[in-house]
Amino acid sequence: MRVRIIGGIAIAIASLVLTACTGSASGRTGGSSTASTGTSPGPLAAFPVTITDDDGQQVTIDASPVRIVTFAPSMTETVYALGLGDRLVGVSGRYDDHPAAAKQVPEIGGAGEFGVDPNLEEVVSLQPDLFLTISGGDQWKQQLRDLDVPVVTLNATDLPDLLSDIRVVGRITGATDAADALTSDMQERADAVAIAVSDAGGPVSCFFEVYFPPLTTVGPNTFIYDLLVRAGCDPVTSDAKADYPAWSVEKLIAGQPDVYIATPESAKSAEAVASRPGFAAILAVAKGAVLVDSDLITRPGPRVIEGLEGLEAALHPSD
Repeated sequence: MRVRIIGGIAIAIASLVLTACTGSASGRTGGSSTASTGTSPGPLAAFPVTITDDDGQQVTIDASPVRIVTFAPSMTETVYALGLGDRLVGVSGRYDDHPAAAKQVPEIGGAGEFGVDPNLEEVVSLQPDLFLTISGGDQWKQQLRDLDVPVVTLNATDLPDLLSDIRVVGRITGATDAADALTSDMQERADAVAIAVSDAGGPVSCFFEVYFPPLTTVGPNTFIYDLLVRAGCDPVTSDAKADYPAWSVEKLIAGQPDVYIATPESAKSAEAVASRPGFAAILAVAKGAVLVDSDLITRPGPRVIEGLEGLEAALHPSD
């Protein structure tokens, strides 16, 4: 059996779908991101900068932030990628693990009924002049705003939206040049993937396993689905009505995807997938499931371009 592991073992995708503090699933919540800068574009941000974030909140950043808290691993990775890691004074929790330096930053998550909210007292004690997060948590976000903490919500719905969000982070932190350079590189690499897909003969059908059991996949209105399509996949779940629907083995057999994709957290191995009742009748499983690094495709941050390239290679193997 063929097993391709792209990257290392990472966060269980199921947790990423269910909890806001992990910040990885980022399914669409209806249309494109609305975050926009309120000042004219320029090579360097002139403060104050006013934006309207993805929660529809108008936020003004008076000066370049020097004490930043992130409440999503994707935001943490973005801050480091823009060269602002030394300004980071708080992160959501143990899943903020890239780069390695992020693991040394104080964790402010773990509050609330399900342990996925920030500890507001700890946040305030850090005196942040910028709090970067993703969608969800409306109640605690308002509490932070009431405590004069500048909260900015950015929730990427697809790759172009992610590039826009990174540029917004650059604007509100004064790292405009770094954000422009980073997003330009990401776009160039995405364009190269599109050319590779075309050269390989176009899309192939695929199925992406988010979680098992129960067998759960992705629908069209999710960040992961967008990456799959850009990598040259024609998902057999295109008619799914939910973002993360349950999927039956019978539907899989009927759809017969060319490639079956999962993560080590869900599938453990290609052999483990093939040993499930009824799965041997899925030709792509019999051929060998493809395992991918969940962090690279579920965290809408700078490393997602590596995930896109890895998916393309898995969908169109040269051997």
